[in-house]
Amino acid sequence: MAKSETNTRQKKIQLKNQERLQMKLLSPLTGGFFRSYKRRGKEYFENPGRGIDGRELAQYETAIRKAVDRENRPEIEGGNPFDLMDGCFDGSPSIREKVEHGRISVENIGGALYGCTTLILKEELEDWELEELKDFVSIQYSDGWGEGFEQRDIPADGGMVRVYFDFVDSPNFQIESAVIKNPDLENQKDSILESNESRFESNQSRIPETETSYPQKKKSRPKLSLLRQNRHLFSVLPGTLQLLIKSGQKKEADEMYDRVSKVHGYDEALEIIREYVEIEWGGTKEKADPGEQKQKPGQTKEQGR
Repeated sequence: MAKSETNTRQKKIQLKNQERLQMKLLSPLTGGFFRSYKRRGKEYFENPGRGIDGRELAQYETAIRKAVDRENRPEIEGGNPFDLMDGCFDGSPSIREKVEHGRISVENIGGALYGCTTLILKEELEDWELEELKDFVSIQYSDGWGEGFEQRDIPADGGMVRVYFDFVDSPNFQIESAVIKNPDLENQKDSILESNESRFESNQSRIPETETSYPQKKKSRPKLSLLRQNRHLFSVLPGTLQLLIKSGQKKEADEMYDRVSKVHGYDEALEIIREYVEIEWGGTKEKADPGEQKQKPGQTKEQGR
């Protein structure tokens, strides 16, 4: 595969607060097919097997994907799937700061199966950072994750296959990039929606139907209590979504989330959120900047400082 560079290397990408850069490092897969046979009632496999490439591996795609999922599954129930950036990467601090996740999978491209490491970035990588990260992934394919996976026997029609992520020659990746919504925030939103959807629909079903229609009253803003130091959007937004849904305003919750996803900063996002909820800072209804110290009764402004 010819070396491929993405357009993202030519022009700096400006990401909004709720956006991430998804970068896929794609590389050819090879494998081995081991034909099965029986002798005296026992099953054996030919060794050595027959080498196969990504196109032939594609016919076993479903079984290979299941094997990759098993390899990546959490070690404990309720844990997170295997992540290259979680305890594996010990390189440059700037890369650890920019790359949130690195997950290994397979991709079918043009009828051939490729190895794929999907990186989720908060900020675009410098050229030297990308090279360091590619070296790290190639080492994981040969000596880390890939070394364990290539020993997994994957059942196939007439035998079994093994899949090799490591490179036959020098490491070479094809890179695909796209700007996406922050998957962590999206998953958090989906979790909130799923946990409240059934309760919301159940409450709606209890409302008796009437033949008389009345003009709909404008919905009031529910109150959202926040700590003064809580000025991180990823903390404010999930609570706002949950509050709106619990208040029977799922449509407003979706509308607000869509609008907030398109702005650039915390202050802009907070102004939109205020249109849907009434914010109380530290239990006090908002009237002033949340960072301003409150004056105690009987104190002058100078004394309160």
